[in-house]
Amino acid sequence: MAKAPSGSPDDKGSLLSPDAMGGINAGKGFDFQSRYTVCHLPIWLQDDSFHQLFTEGTGDIDIRYLENGKSRRKHIQTKDHDVAPAEFKEVIGAFRKFNADMPDTYQEFRLACPSLSQQMRPVETGLSRFRNAKPFYDDDVPALAQTKSDVDQRMRTVGLSDEDIAFIHEKVFIDVGHGDLAHDERALDLFIARMLSHPEFASKIRAMVQPAYAALLNKVGASKGAVLDKSSIKTLLRSAVLADLSAEASVTLWVHNWTKEAFTPPADYELDWTPLFDRGSRKVPSPDAWTNDLVPQLDGLRKLIMAAGAVRTIRLRGKCTLSTGIAIGATFPAVGSWTFEISQPPAKEFWRSDATPTPGYALQTEITEADPNGTDLVLGLNIRGDGRLDVMRYVESTGQAPNAFVFMSPPSQGAQSIGGDGDAVAMAMAVREELGKLLKARQLRMTRLFFYGPFALSVFLGQQLTSIGRIQLFEYQDPSYVPSCLLKT
Repeated sequence: MAKAPSGSPDDKGSLLSPDAMGGINAGKGFDFQSRYTVCHLPIWLQDDSFHQLFTEGTGDIDIRYLENGKSRRKHIQTKDHDVAPAEFKEVIGAFRKFNADMPDTYQEFRLACPSLSQQMRPVETGLSRFRNAKPFYDDDVPALAQTKSDVDQRMRTVGLSDEDIAFIHEKVFIDVGHGDLAHDERALDLFIARMLSHPEFASKIRAMVQPAYAALLNKVGASKGAVLDKSSIKTLLRSAVLADLSAEASVTLWVHNWTKEAFTPPADYELDWTPLFDRGSRKVPSPDAWTNDLVPQLDGLRKLIMAAGAVRTIRLRGKCTLSTGIAIGATFPAVGSWTFEISQPPAKEFWRSDATPTPGYALQTEITEADPNGTDLVLGLNIRGDGRLDVMRYVESTGQAPNAFVFMSPPSQGAQSIGGDGDAVAMAMAVREELGKLLKARQLRMTRLFFYGPFALSVFLGQQLTSIGRIQLFEYQDPSYVPSCLLKT
């Protein structure tokens, strides 16, 4: 047979190989695997080093741990039936192949199943007893020599080679006792019990936790072949657990910038910043005022709302600058399961930050290189018009050339370029993704942000701007721009 060309699905270690694609191609036949994953996530999430989950990557389930900048990976194969010697040998062979194809990538291989066949049980019990005893005899290794010899003989009896046995001792673990995972109702009970053992959800009642089971099943089932980050999993859990409560309860926040007005519904919390703003001259607070006064007020407000209960929905009302919108969003980020409801004229319906993002949103990005030694990016968001010349003219007047000018915009510009909250959420998420990639590729940690768009979008954007370094915001103050709020994400 001719050798497969480089990059073909038959290449060793390829995520496109037939072995790696088997689960994805099989489609809906992996209910046991999904239940196992969902019911173990509450346990994995309690490990601070848990970083990512990858289902159907090189097989069934891959887990990545990250600690002090170093990665550790675990590969899990699930079987929804009792495993007999012939199948166990096949699994060990597959483990060894993955280990050879990706040297030093995986530190642990695990077989998870309801139980082993009668012939295989002596292997599992012997191996488990030997491993459990090792810590007690760590200063007297020869004491377990006979036990190890007996375990090895049990493995030879079921057809395993000496190479298989050595590999099992080094990296393979057998995880049995998962018969309940063949049934949704029993798996649900197990999931709820484990969720309630998680410190973050320990006080939640069953009715609040139960929706997270279905949400995770759907997410895991829809993410085969895709990486799930710890942060996105925790966000999904928080959102599902708090969904019913958030729908029933919300807080109303009034924030005053240009004018002080009354709104509906009445305010639960109110921030009056009008002494620092003047609409006629477009005067906005100084950077020091933002850093020393306004941003601390927002931080204090967040703590106050959190201390009052589990409500995470905020009805935001007020005539505010775009910098205020971004700063508010950044204080109540999406990763914290905060949701905003905002009036955005001329739309009759309120815009919500938990709206379903518009599928296939085509963010437009234009990059103009500047100073290779520049230490930041200038990011212009052109939604209601093209502000490139004004932004570039202002930046050049400061004498601080960036590494590059980056301008992002929706598929079309103008007053109707954002058709609703779905477009706004999609654009905010796309901007965060693209900006993160650019900063990482250029090894930068500072962005100067110029925003020209609807207020609700500014809040949604702020909610997405997490973990990407410092962001200096600017406001237009005739005849040019002035720096406003500095965000430290």
